[in-house]
Amino acid sequence: MPEPITIGFLAAQALAMGAEAALKAGVTETVKDAYNALKAKIAKWAGADVAALEKTPTSASRQAVIAETIDVQPEQERETLQVLVEALVDRLKQSAPAIGLDIGRLTEMDTHLGKITVGEGIGARIGEARGGRLDVDEIIVGSPPRK
Repeated sequence: MPEPITIGFLAAQALAMGAEAALKAGVTETVKDAYNALKAKIAKWAGADVAALEKTPTSASRQAVIAETIDVQPEQERETLQVLVEALVDRLKQSAPAIGLDIGRLTEMDTHLGKITVGEGIGARIGEARGGRLDVDEIIVGSPPRK
């Protein structure tokens, strides 16, 4: 039976996402503020682990240690933390750029894509492409050209 999702797990995940976002240029002040509020709250119980997670935000073991530390806190503390987690996740979602096409891996295939139009953000993002052929008709990011 899978382990239940706890506030500790969610908070550690949000903290890791916030740490990754904070490293990127162009992150909004609202994201930074929400991240710093969550980080400060968790650092009261797991300061060294939070500092280590900031250096390696994708570390599942570091996230697990932080989650365990959070899950043994009193219920009132966990409830307060949940509000901070929700605020950070909301800010991260709001600041994420729109992506017209997002492909993680494209291998050994011939692919033809039609017109992709995105109001603002990223027209296409392909994590890995190997073998085969990729043809794209047109990618427009921003206002479409006037005809």
